[in-house]
Amino acid sequence: MKTLHEARESVADFYKSNAIAIHEENLYASHVTQEQKDTLLEQGRAYAESVRRGNQDNCFAVWQRIHEAMTGECVAFLPH
Repeated sequence: MKTLHEARESVADFYKSNAIAIHEENLYASHVTQEQKDTLLEQGRAYAESVRRGNQDNCFAVWQRIHEAMTGECVAFLPH
């Protein structure tokens, strides 16, 4: 089981690596310029750092990932 800090770090690392992977795979439409791609990468990195600082804990997707990292259970969006 991870602490809140460890879980938050793990989730932030996920968001950062995801932003980098999207940028490197270049799956954008042809009309998206390199400048726009670079801007989206920086926004993704900034979001990851915001997660790392705890500023996104109220976002369901972030909270869900943190909870899963801490408990091993994924909370469903809608209950059964």
